Amino acid sequence: MAITAQPAAKPRARRIGLLIALALAALLLTLYLGISAYAANVVSLPQRDAETTTPGAVGLQFEDVRFPALGGDVQIAGWYIARSNASQAVILVHGKDSSRASEFGGRFVELARALHERGFAVLMIDMRGHGASSDARFAFGLTERRDIIGAADWLQTQGFRPGTIGVLGVSMGAAAAIGATAEDQDIGALVADCSYAEIYPLMERHWTSASGLPNVFLPSTLFAGRFVVGADLTQARPVDEIGRITRPVLVIHGTEDRFTPVEHGRQLAAAAPAADYWEVSGAGHAASFVTDPQAYSQRVGDFFARSLGTP
Repeated sequence: MAITAQPAAKPRARRIGLLIALALAALLLTLYLGISAYAANVVSLPQRDAETTTPGAVGLQFEDVRFPALGGDVQIAGWYIARSNASQAVILVHGKDSSRASEFGGRFVELARALHERGFAVLMIDMRGHGASSDARFAFGLTERRDIIGAADWLQTQGFRPGTIGVLGVSMGAAAAIGATAEDQDIGALVADCSYAEIYPLMERHWTSASGLPNVFLPSTLFAGRFVVGADLTQARPVDEIGRITRPVLVIHGTEDRFTPVEHGRQLAAAAPAADYWEVSGAGHAASFVTDPQAYSQRVGDFFARSLGTP
C-alpha cells in the first residue's frame, strides 16, 4: 500500500526549522540591540568623584560661582580666583570622570596657585555631569565645549576682554577646549594637555575594559548613543579642529601615556604646524604636571603671558 504523507512531511519540517531559526535570530538580534542600548545608557554617564580639595587648601581666596553653558542647557559650577588688577584670565578644565578638585591627583589647585602668582585670574570649572555642575551625559567634547565657552562669556562679565582669556584643558577637557577655541574667537590662547586626536581609536582600545563587553557591541552601542546622548560620538575629532585655530596653541603630551598614546599628541601638533609642542619624558596620562610641577607651571605660565592680549 502506498504512503502519501511523507512528501508533505519534509517541506513542513523545513518550514518549522526555518521558523525556529528566524525566531532565534530575532531573539539574538533583540538581545544584541537591548544590551547595546543598555550599554549606551550606562557608559555615557560620568562618574562623580568625592574629592573636596579647594583652592583654600593652597592658601587662595576664591568664590563659588555658577553660570550657564553656551545655550543654557546646563549650569556650570566654578571656583573663581580673582586677582587685583589682573588683565588676563585662565580657565582650567579637568578630564572625564575627574573634577576641578581631583584633576592631577588633587593637585589642580597647585597649578591654579602658580598661575595666580604669575598675575592671572583663574577660573576652575566642573564640566557638565562632573563635580558640582548639572547632570548630563558626556560627549567627548562635542557638548562640553559649550561649558568652556560659557566660562569665557562669564569672565567677560567680570571685565576681561576678548583675547585676554586662555584655556588649559586636560584629556577630554583638552578635546573640549580645542573645540571651544576653534568655535569662539574670544578665547585668546589654548593649552591642550594629553588630548586625543580622535576618539574612535581610543574607544576600540578601551571598550572591553570600560564596558565589559566584546568589541562586537561597540558599533551598535555607538548607534544607540546617538539617541541616548544626542550626538554621534565618533565625530569627536579634535585633529580636524585644531588646525582652524588662529590663536596661540600649546600641545602637551607625556611619552608614557598608556591611555591616550603619545601618537595622538603628535598628530595634533602635525595638524597645527604653528602650535608649540611639548613632549614630557616619562609622564603618563594627565601626569605631566605631577612629573615636574615647576617646569610645567613655568612653561604654561610663560606661554599664556606671551600669548594673551591685554585690554
